[in-house]
Parts: sequence; structure tokens; C-alpha cells
Amino acid sequence: MKIITVGALKGGVGKTNFTFNLAGYLSIKENKKILLIDLDPQGNLTQCLQLDVFESLAMNMFINQGKNIKELILKTEINNLDIVPTNIGMSSLEVKLFNEISRETKLMKYINKNKDYLSNKYDYILIDTNPSLNITNINAYAVADSIILVSDNSVHSLRALDIVGNMWEQISLDLEIDNNIKAVILNNFDTFSISKDFIKEIKESNLKTITIPQEIRKKQVFKASEITGIPVIKILKKDENPYFNIVDELEQKGVL
Repeated sequence: MKIITVGALKGGVGKTNFTFNLAGYLSIKENKKILLIDLDPQGNLTQCLQLDVFESLAMNMFINQGKNIKELILKTEINNLDIVPTNIGMSSLEVKLFNEISRETKLMKYINKNKDYLSNKYDYILIDTNPSLNITNINAYAVADSIILVSDNSVHSLRALDIVGNMWEQISLDLEIDNNIKAVILNNFDTFSISKDFIKEIKESNLKTITIPQEIRKKQVFKASEITGIPVIKILKKDENPYFNIVDELEQKGVL
């Protein structure tokens, strides 16, 4: 079982859409068993899967460590795909964790405590985060075997990649863990010159070795997949679907 956290410091880059469609590809195309963990208080990933929950089950992983993991997991209508859902109630977690001892490793301890059950049941855990580097997300980054950062083609997103990379490098040193940022996904791209300039810029940066060459274009991946709960693996033909190449490249980098 591999744990992969999907992150971004800038909002609106399509991070949740990517997480949803990657999970859909792995569960449907490759028949892998996936557990999603939604750590964004907006609950967009939970809503992608057409679920409406009355409490943040994910918050129990931080503040109720004796909770049985089986009580937190919901099945979805997609075969092989389960989720630990959340909702706006999770917005109170930061305050609850503020004075906790070892607050940055709460999620790691909970998952390690339940590792036998999880590793026997799932091939991958995919964790969706909110666009920040708060205590909740530090937990999500620390527990991951690999972190995938998602970027659109704006200058603000490029700066955010640089900032989160530098911040996490220092935090990982403080936590005495490896810097586990393994890939950058180029999402929501178009054919205009700004995209070409962005790709040129990123290829000249220190992120060039971990950037996945296959970008995801706006016209290829529909936001409707979030609304309808249908991942693009069910919508697009192979030659139109960037996830075929992306998954191959993530496998080559050892992320998957």
C-alpha cells in the first residue's frame, strides 16, 4: 500500500479534480483498491462522489485516535473506491490541534495504528488537502510516501510551487523525515502562449526533474466530472485522456 498526498498552495488549480480522476483511473482501469481521505473542509472530493455527510469523519483520525477505522470509511458507487469523507465541520480542526503534543504526526500515528487493516484492503491511499500548509496538511504531507503538487499555468501558481517546496524542505528537516515531494502535475492548461511560457519557466527551475511532462488541458478534462461523479476514464477515449500518460510517468518515478 502506498500513501499519496495531493497538494497545492494556490487555490483553483484543479487539485481535487486531479485526485478524483487519478483515483477513478486506478480503480476502474487498473482494478486497484483505493481509499480516499478528504482533508479539505470544503468537502469537494466528498461531493465529487455524490456523498452528503453530517459530520467530518476524517476529523476523527486526528482527535479520536481510538475510533475504529471501519466506522470512518464509506463505500462509493465506483467499484474499488472508498472514502473517509469530510465537511465544513473540519474547519475547527486547526484550533483543536493547536496545543496538542506531536500535532504534526497525528494522522501518521492513526494510520500506522490501523496499517494492518488498511494494507490488506487497499493498494493506495490518496489524500486530498486544502490549499495551504497548515497543521492538517503538514500531517497529510508527513504521512505520505509521495507528495504530488498540482499547478495551473499562472505566475502565482509557479510562485506557490516554489514557496511550498522551500517550506516543506525545512519542515521535513525539522520532523526528521525525507522530503517526499515526488511529482508536479501541470493542470488546466491551454494552447495560449502563457502555457508555453510557463512550461519553459518550469523546465528551467529546480522543479524540472519532478515535473510530469504530460499536461492536462482544459478541453480534455471536464469539470463536469466533479459535478456528475463520473471520472474522465469513463468519458474520454485513450488518445484524448491525459491520465494514461500521467499514470505511466508516475509509475516510472516510483510514485505509483
